[in-house]
Amino acid sequence: MKTNQKKALKLIALLITSLLIGFASVAAYTELFMYGTNITIGTAGVYFVAGGNTTTMGSINTPPTEVTFDTIPVIEPGETRTYIQAVNITNNAGSPKTINISFVSLTGTWTTNFDYINVTLLDTTGTQKGDRIEIVSSGTNVTETTGQSIPDQETWTVKWVIKAKPGATATESISITFRVKVED
Repeated sequence: MKTNQKKALKLIALLITSLLIGFASVAAYTELFMYGTNITIGTAGVYFVAGGNTTTMGSINTPPTEVTFDTIPVIEPGETRTYIQAVNITNNAGSPKTINISFVSLTGTWTTNFDYINVTLLDTTGTQKGDRIEIVSSGTNVTETTGQSIPDQETWTVKWVIKAKPGATATESISITFRVKVED
């Protein structure tokens, strides 16, 4: 019986040793490192500049990569308001860039008070670039202009058209957000 105990103890010792070796080999690893140093903010190559209607509608923020249209005059029921130059977009990046304007969000009493908001990107000759964004209270929305290549040293304009419903309720309002994505 002592022989079986010795064999059993040797077997247990062997199992414990193999487990320790197994755990030790599982714990082996190698480390790699990535360092991001001196990540510096520069100036925007593509940015907003005032258009003919910008100050009527709001203002360009600092830096000029945001514009806030928070002073749009009150729109009467049934009125269509057109801002031919809501804001301009300038490419001063040193090379052509692709820009895409897209719808992000809308809050407020939209469907009962407005028929549509259209946003159109126009080049220096007044030619429409890409699709016209059409945010409508009923029907299918067009939510982006699609990517358009703006040449270096050019300024394009963004046109807004807002249409209130004839039965719109006084003092009701909406807030809408669009994004301009700039790519190489």
